[in-house]
Amino acid sequence: MKHAAASAAVLMSLALVAPVLAQDKAEIYTLMPNSALSGVIDPQMASRADIPKALPTALRNPEDSLIIGWSEITLGNPWFIEVVESARAKAAEYGYEVDVQVADGDPARTSAQFDAFIARGVDVIVVDPTDLAATAADAQRAVDAGIPVIALGTVPDDSPIVTTVLFSPYGNGFEAGRYVAQHYGPETLIEAAAIIGTVGNSTSESRVNGMISGIVYERSEQLGLGMSREDAMLSGFNKFQELKTRGSFTYPEVKLDVLAMGVGQWTEEGGLNAAEDILSAHGRKLNIILAENDFMGMGALRALENRGLKDKIAIANAADGFRVSLDLVRSGEMLVTGLNSGRHNGIAVIELIHQIFDQGFDANDMPLGSYFPPAIATKDNVEEVIDPDTSNPFFRYIIPPFRTIPQMNG
Repeated sequence: MKHAAASAAVLMSLALVAPVLAQDKAEIYTLMPNSALSGVIDPQMASRADIPKALPTALRNPEDSLIIGWSEITLGNPWFIEVVESARAKAAEYGYEVDVQVADGDPARTSAQFDAFIARGVDVIVVDPTDLAATAADAQRAVDAGIPVIALGTVPDDSPIVTTVLFSPYGNGFEAGRYVAQHYGPETLIEAAAIIGTVGNSTSESRVNGMISGIVYERSEQLGLGMSREDAMLSGFNKFQELKTRGSFTYPEVKLDVLAMGVGQWTEEGGLNAAEDILSAHGRKLNIILAENDFMGMGALRALENRGLKDKIAIANAADGFRVSLDLVRSGEMLVTGLNSGRHNGIAVIELIHQIFDQGFDANDMPLGSYFPPAIATKDNVEEVIDPDTSNPFFRYIIPPFRTIPQMNG
């Protein structure tokens, strides 16, 4: 067969964008799509209804099987493992079969897995992209064969996918950045270093760009600079581009210097190594490390411990809200983390498939990225966020409803 909620119980951010008149569209939205803006929501989003997506035209016969082909980028850390395990468990509740293949970060493997799924005639393909352009081409082949495609984790290039299910990379980073500025107040010069998973990945770039932009916006509020949210987003974006090309930037107007950026490959060891290099060069000046995810943040924390700098330099993470990281926020060893649950990401993908195939949800005009509302954990709300269910390695959360472009545009 080739065809056929609620809000987060965590600290929610204000909306990233505000409606603007068509003739006054803010410049930041004209830069989209961009690898550093995944999670930014264009208030004048164009319809995708005319893009063929191979969606089912009728409800699935309950007596028919439903086979999901799942191409996962890696099982190299607990976040991805939890995505797959939670998806399998939820699929089993609905009687779906999930065929999981792992690409190990190789776009050629992802493409080969798509070809195998197409040859098998699965009902729907789920992909965690390894390469944005290659995944878009893979999705087109699947749709041409009559198989819809749903992405998760990272938004591929413009393509006929139904949507991408993910927590907002930019939004969580933005809120974490705002909290950093609130923590230090308007008088302190923030002298930071950033640790990114990898340059060129939209999730990585958007989280770090979001943190920088959030600091810029909050500092503008603190110092009375009069920047609109969109002005601050554009200013932060430009500074992030400078960081990528030059390795550092200064921004005296908002009392923010980013002295270095290291690459940590999303792992604790990578974060440790990147932080060690950064501390060797800038340890005497830094007062905070902006880490893209919990693993790299924990690696940076080890580096600080090794050098006796835990009381001098703080750690702020844009993601993921693992239980161990929440405990570090509670103890004060970490300042903040963004919420990005692998468990709820995996479950949400299966729920969307269930709504489309078994409940008649019209998914033809969904955005390329279906972002969960941004949220962070800090010392002020961490007790509310920690799940008493210790089998959950992440946080307490209710998956929000999926929305179409017309619903989002109002």
